[in-house]
Amino acid sequence: MSRKTKQARTATKKRRHRFDPIAALGELLIIMGLLAGLFAFWDVFVTDWQVASYNQKALSSFQQANKPCPNRISKDERTSAPPSVGIKQENETLGALHVPKWNYMVVPVKEGTTQTILNTGAAGHYETTALPGQIGNFSVAAHRRSFGSNFRRIDVLKPGDTVVMETANEWLIYKVRDHKIVLPTQSDVILPVPEKPGVQPTERLMTMTTCNPEYGNWERYIVHLTFNHWVPRDSGIPKELAEGGNACAG
Repeated sequence: MSRKTKQARTATKKRRHRFDPIAALGELLIIMGLLAGLFAFWDVFVTDWQVASYNQKALSSFQQANKPCPNRISKDERTSAPPSVGIKQENETLGALHVPKWNYMVVPVKEGTTQTILNTGAAGHYETTALPGQIGNFSVAAHRRSFGSNFRRIDVLKPGDTVVMETANEWLIYKVRDHKIVLPTQSDVILPVPEKPGVQPTERLMTMTTCNPEYGNWERYIVHLTFNHWVPRDSGIPKELAEGGNACAG
């Protein structure tokens, strides 16, 4: 074999093993894309599956800790001031939200809105806002996507739709009033009188908050509701939940 032939082969091998930064960058981007896709899948779907048992456990514990709920339709609708709900410790279950428009979905409501609480799949009560049924603005937050995705369909709630808050002693029936989309910094939507600092409240309101859009978090989707009436829990189930089966804490 001639010297020129050997040199040509050596040069070819060197070219084959030469580092190509553009190719390496492309491979790195592909790997990063795969990892991002796996994380998105885990965040959106796997976490929903993980917290399902937490939700059921919280609802079962709440039901067992309180009076039995008769599985019948109550005719005892009251518009007077509902009984007060006792103050709870952080992460303690206040009750359960029932949303007929969401196929009668039931969401446990816990005290506090830390990520630790919301990541259990529960809705969290803003501790500085009114308690359920009180004059003021009972306000809750929950994830829209991941960790239960409990408020995923918040955008289908329209004026007049019903949301029921179940507590230890009563069912509180609220009706959707309106909705709005705001920036995350606009915390005045959960004031006693929304967006009106310093004004004394005279109504029993409720506010639901979550991220917007569905797969983002640069905005907040807000639903305001007004109190309509309440039903003693030991008298049966409110008619608004009649088609949802045994509604007591799920």
